[in-house]
Amino acid sequence: MPTPLMREVLRPLYATAPEAHPGLLIQRGYALYDQDSDKGRKAKTAHIQKICAIPASPFYHHAYQRWQSATADQLRFRQLELALESRLFIGLTGGGMLETGCAISHSYGMPYIPGSSVKGVVRAHARDSLFGHEHTEIINELFGVDADPDKGHPQGLSGLVTFHDAWWVPGSADHPLVEEIVTTHHLDYYGNEGQTPATDFDSPVPNSQIAAQGRFLFVLEGPRGTPGWLDLAEKMLIAALSTRGIGAKTRTGYGLFDTKPRAPTRLTCTWVDTTIAALMQKNRASETDTLRGKALATAWSELTDAALKAEALADIQARWEVNGWWDEPPGKAAKQARSVYDDG
Repeated sequence: MPTPLMREVLRPLYATAPEAHPGLLIQRGYALYDQDSDKGRKAKTAHIQKICAIPASPFYHHAYQRWQSATADQLRFRQLELALESRLFIGLTGGGMLETGCAISHSYGMPYIPGSSVKGVVRAHARDSLFGHEHTEIINELFGVDADPDKGHPQGLSGLVTFHDAWWVPGSADHPLVEEIVTTHHLDYYGNEGQTPATDFDSPVPNSQIAAQGRFLFVLEGPRGTPGWLDLAEKMLIAALSTRGIGAKTRTGYGLFDTKPRAPTRLTCTWVDTTIAALMQKNRASETDTLRGKALATAWSELTDAALKAEALADIQARWEVNGWWDEPPGKAAKQARSVYDDG
């Protein structure tokens, strides 16, 4: 008899909640169905689509702003904002009943890349390269080494550079999570560990998965006053993520990042985040449409605090410029909004 993942009295609350923690929905919020039935497959797809429709909350925006501010000291930290070339599968096997998952921040409900995963990928890439074979001691200094008396490290060695968790960048995509269809072409072959031959007559089985999209903020931390180590770690990080990738299914193109890091997005204005969230709920509009819409511009024009108004405009303009809207507003509503901003 299957074990329920949640109490029956809680199921209606999950079904009617206007927004929820994606991690809870992945682990606990799925109704129990026969996965092989048509009803079960449709229910799973609908549940994944519900999870992927959850936007970043103002709570996460504020947390991201605090983290960005706390790691802004360039003598100690190095911030890199890297964009995914496609999608990212990270924490795919932690999906509970869904049989698909994603690494979700326990506190904030947004996808992230664990720092241990980042460090592991960069270290493996460095060791597999010619650089790693020729300069083992540098690799050990940078990443650390396990205790090994035979190699001169009886107590181990702590790495000079710390690889922190990578945070999803708010506003880098309409939604941080996205449904991705992975088609299994030889279900019996994989299900029986290769004992059933794979043939061209096998029926493909589409399978919904949860992936991340957009950009991530990577943070490296090193000893104060030694920028050379951070420079080296930054080059290794970019090389590893752009050629090797991170997460699952990297051989098929997932988890690869652009080679050119962007300047980290400036600190956001709390008023802009709060107003966008309120307008999204009121008008049932997406974050993108709200950001470039006239309603936000009208609310901004009604501000009486000159300092807040200037701060909000700088933030809105920065977000528009990231998407290429400021010089060429897309659509009638965006053109009207830009006119409001220009009139002040």
